[in-house]
Amino acid sequence: MVEQLTLNQRVAGSIPASSICFNMENLTQLSTIQNAVIFFILGVIVAFINGLAGGASSLSLPIMILLGLPPTVANGTNRFGMLVGIFSSMFNMRRYGYLRMDIAKALLLPTLLGGAAGSLIAVVIDDSHFQMLLAFVMVAVTIMSSLGTDPFGKAPENPPARPGVKAFLGFTAVGFYGGFLQVGMGFIQIFSLRKYSGLDLKQVNAIKSFLSLWFLFMSSLFFFIAGKVILELAVSMALGGILGGFFGSKFQHKHDQIWIKRAIQLASIGLAGKLIYDLFPS
Repeated sequence: MVEQLTLNQRVAGSIPASSICFNMENLTQLSTIQNAVIFFILGVIVAFINGLAGGASSLSLPIMILLGLPPTVANGTNRFGMLVGIFSSMFNMRRYGYLRMDIAKALLLPTLLGGAAGSLIAVVIDDSHFQMLLAFVMVAVTIMSSLGTDPFGKAPENPPARPGVKAFLGFTAVGFYGGFLQVGMGFIQIFSLRKYSGLDLKQVNAIKSFLSLWFLFMSSLFFFIAGKVILELAVSMALGGILGGFFGSKFQHKHDQIWIKRAIQLASIGLAGKLIYDLFPS
């Protein structure tokens, strides 16, 4: 039987020694309703951003750590909470006719294989090591997503009928990264999918949502079984995701999203600096 974590269990001493520096009292000092409201709002914001351009985990994951969750628990709870929002976004984008199911289905297997391998590593890594790695990856992803030039040449005019060996291995690697870390996964998926398919950004974002839904569902099960999910917080976040995913996909249907990308980049740099600072004793 899988025994899931509660806030009180975490403070009472059920956290592993490697997580001792993370102060869950930031959350346990709040009422159940206050925690629910905080994570509901976080779920709205995350799903809205993912519905536009992706990259919301660059904000939600460090925010959850700064609130007091151990990094690997934040990683699992964040994934679980994102599922509903991504489903809501994908459903609406399919309704608008953006989802190319032929391409999405062709790329599903390598994405799931990589995601499974990455998730298996993510549930056993030390919390402090994960937090340091997370901070540096956030900075790297922000820099790469800001580059205006494309070092890999032009995308094809028409999508291939099925992925070749290079594409299969490439999307397996993308899935591995998402299963392990997730931060900036939206940016990496969008870049990879545009390079592979040559489709426009709205079609690419719809395929991204489809693939993300499946590999997040699978990786969430790994984290759940490993006891890395605080279910009450994840449910609050998921409920907010219904609202955020709906409005995010509708907003993308009518507007450009470059402004939200720039805001994520600036916030990510600041949050990464705070994560690194917190690792060193004052």
